[in-house]
Amino acid sequence: MTDRLPTNGRPTRRRRTASGDLVTQQQAAALAGCSRDTIARARRAGRFPHARLVDGRWMIPADDLGEAGFSPHHRTADAPPDDDQPTDADGAAGASVVLARAEARIHALEDLVARQDAELCFLRRLTVDTVAKRAS
Repeated sequence: MTDRLPTNGRPTRRRRTASGDLVTQQQAAALAGCSRDTIARARRAGRFPHARLVDGRWMIPADDLGEAGFSPHHRTADAPPDDDQPTDADGAAGASVVLARAEARIHALEDLVARQDAELCFLRRLTVDTVAKRAS
């Protein structure tokens, strides 16, 4: 296990598994550059098949983040950079990081569109039912 210093300044311990590091939902969100709620929704939707409850906290393997389209190498602007983050010759983020960010954003937008579509269907059905009630 390795000590890490998260953005809140308190040292934490990362757990290692056969499939790699386990991170909390909050740490996964920081790695993927999204909110903790986005990670929790993805976990509930089954996008992290190896996630498990440890001491009352959901722990997600970093490998599951990558497979679900969230980049385990992405850091937010206020987090310290990793030495193993891929970069090109001028120090910019590597193509794999850019691709993983884009894929994570696509997945989040697809989830948003699906929720809005479901709400729109519900509202249409509600409107039709209300008009039918008033007509009778």
